[in-house]
Amino acid sequence: MISNDQQIEIINYAKDYVKRIEKSNVTTALSGLCYFPIWSETPGHAKIKLWLFGKLFLFKFLYIILKNIISIAANSKYSIHNDVDSDLKYNKLVLSWSLKENFQPDGSFKDKYFQENSNDLPNSKWILISVDGYIPKNLNKNIAIIIKNKFFFKYNFFFLIKKFISLIIDCKFSFKKIIHYFSFHSHFATQIFSLVFPIIKKNNFETIIMPYEAQPFHQFSILQIKKNFKKISIIGYMHSMLPPVPSDFIYRSGAPDLLLVHGESQLEILNSKLDWPINKMQLIKSLRFRIENKKNLSNKIFLPYILINKSLFLNRFEKFLISSSPNSLPKFDVIIHSAMLDSSKHIKFKHKLIKIMEMYKNRFSTNSTNKNISIFFGITASIFEALETGTRVIHICSDPLFQYFNDKIWSNLKTEKFNDGIYSYSLIRLGKYINFGTKTDTLQNTLKNINLKY
Repeated sequence: MISNDQQIEIINYAKDYVKRIEKSNVTTALSGLCYFPIWSETPGHAKIKLWLFGKLFLFKFLYIILKNIISIAANSKYSIHNDVDSDLKYNKLVLSWSLKENFQPDGSFKDKYFQENSNDLPNSKWILISVDGYIPKNLNKNIAIIIKNKFFFKYNFFFLIKKFISLIIDCKFSFKKIIHYFSFHSHFATQIFSLVFPIIKKNNFETIIMPYEAQPFHQFSILQIKKNFKKISIIGYMHSMLPPVPSDFIYRSGAPDLLLVHGESQLEILNSKLDWPINKMQLIKSLRFRIENKKNLSNKIFLPYILINKSLFLNRFEKFLISSSPNSLPKFDVIIHSAMLDSSKHIKFKHKLIKIMEMYKNRFSTNSTNKNISIFFGITASIFEALETGTRVIHICSDPLFQYFNDKIWSNLKTEKFNDGIYSYSLIRLGKYINFGTKTDTLQNTLKNINLKY
């Protein structure tokens, strides 16, 4: 049994911890221990659980820290490709992510977060961090791609040792700084900034725009850019939804000059729970979610990006079906997360769900009165995309403390508990978490309508 207040306490602990560390001469923007996503096992995530569970979590805490450090050896070097336009000058820089499917035949790039083509944003340079290592043969000059270098062996332990020695020297043997900076996210942050900085230096950028996720590489890059180029305005776009316990988005060192938010209720959470000043945010219509591209999310079961405690998920799903009346549910399609379509773990889990549904097939009917309903497992932002289109949501959690959306944080959300780890959600008012945009709500038009000088 969880208390709604516990989630508030986690957020307050993270805020107090960051404030305390900022006073100790540690750059929190670079710290792995000051990055608190509840959906990923980072050192900061482990720090919160160690605070919650004490000695019982100590072994797992040390395991997560060690695993994170070893990840440096598996991601030792990054390089930038197609930076061929040194003779050109731009006034806008977009720093984003890329997949093979985002590149167009004409050499341009269609960003899935901004829903903007690189050709449609005048005088812009695009630096893309490749998720899948793909570099197209035909690529426009204003696009550069950062990829992870491949080596014969998966782990480069020689680099890891070298990195550790270098860090000891750079930190002047400060144990506190070493434990904060010796992590994958800190390493990734310095790698990315070292590749982006020379491009910023040789251009006359007025504005830098990024899909903002409050990762250390965002925080550190912003902090260093503002130190060296005070006239550049840095704009972050909150392209998705805040997680159930949004401790990773607390306002801190390295925040952008302006955060674009496409939902009034999200803006309220950022201000009241996460300490974002109102003058550092601007409410806009969504760039990513468009009216003309609204998806039908009804009658589907959605699997999360990360599958943890699969047996608990399956057990709770079966309990949900047992408690449901005959013919009360529609026939569901099981949807694997787009980034995990080839994951054997997700494919096996899907088959197990289908098998359970076959065992209780009398619960499903094509004539069910509950046709506008979907089921979500774990943490996923798609929950609110479904809710904003009028779909009723059943949420099955393996760890409710970190996965459940409660109305003490999410004030526009109506919740009902079915069973342990099983909840039903509906919205009190539509349009408060995602204000769907239109074709005219482009990145270019949005930038024209905001004051960039902060």
